Amino acid sequence: MDRMDAEWMVCRSLQNLFTLRLFAVKLLFILNIHAAPEPLIQPLFEDFNMLIQRSFRLCAAVVLLAFASVTAHAAKPFYDAIYVFGDSLCDVGNIYLATKGAEPISPPYYNGRFSNGPLWVEHVASSLGLPMTPALAGGTDYAFGGALVTAAKVTPSGTIPSVPQQVALYLSQHGGKADPKALYILEGGGNDILDATSGSPQSLGFQIAIGIAESELLLRQAGAKKFLISTLLDIGQTPAGQLDASFATAASVATNQSLDILLGAEQLIEGIHIRRMDFFGLLHAVAADATHFGFTNITVPCLNPFTNAVCLDPDHTLFWDAEHPTVFGHAFLAVTVENALPE
Repeated sequence: MDRMDAEWMVCRSLQNLFTLRLFAVKLLFILNIHAAPEPLIQPLFEDFNMLIQRSFRLCAAVVLLAFASVTAHAAKPFYDAIYVFGDSLCDVGNIYLATKGAEPISPPYYNGRFSNGPLWVEHVASSLGLPMTPALAGGTDYAFGGALVTAAKVTPSGTIPSVPQQVALYLSQHGGKADPKALYILEGGGNDILDATSGSPQSLGFQIAIGIAESELLLRQAGAKKFLISTLLDIGQTPAGQLDASFATAASVATNQSLDILLGAEQLIEGIHIRRMDFFGLLHAVAADATHFGFTNITVPCLNPFTNAVCLDPDHTLFWDAEHPTVFGHAFLAVTVENALPE
């Protein structure tokens, strides 16, 4: 089944308010009206009856957009693959396979993802008509849940490779060459901050930035030309980061500022394209006006870590657990990326 068929089947179901809201958000971003006056946007999120009445028009528009996107990519795809390096924000099943299904427990987690549905990298890959499967299953996603940027992480189940080590693994499996037509996503740093027990947040942020920049350098020297390197989310605004929010936020800011400096020269190199998505700013925008973006709960995790009980309204909740977004949170990140990438 191709992407357009899948979009059409979803449109025809019309049974889930979350699905309708996701389509609405996608269209708002695509049409560049997400900053429009409140009276124009709010009914899309508050009035279910109006959504039902407009659903066929909305879905028709999405199908047309999907068809146009598929046609464009079929004619001349901008990327021929997406390779991902990072932590649980991007891991589509490596830790799950490595632990033989022990982590994360699925259900309540979704098919080995650290969320209740597909991750943002999967949404982005789907929008480009590209597959996204774990590297341990022969795929292109080398991210591992729990991974650090600054060092490998030793656990009772084994050693989790750092982000630079994930890059080295990819290159070792491809003869030391990086596909120049692929998109390379580099992400990480949240676990380094949450695991920190001492030191200054500025020093830690710089070390994280060094690790990401070194990963980009390894790939670029091997032939990679197209990168997506987002800013680090404000870890101090995650439920897990609330234990020491000032440290976590300061380290997040230091990471982003240091990485901006380290990548500044690389972005001037002819033929090299580095897209810096502002995930830090997005999370702050949601915190400033949650209901504007369709969220009613942005502080309390949906999943109870002791009982595995799920909250009553996951579709309006930002965090699935103390560290990870819900599927709607991931979709929110994804649509911003999709509309920033070239067609």
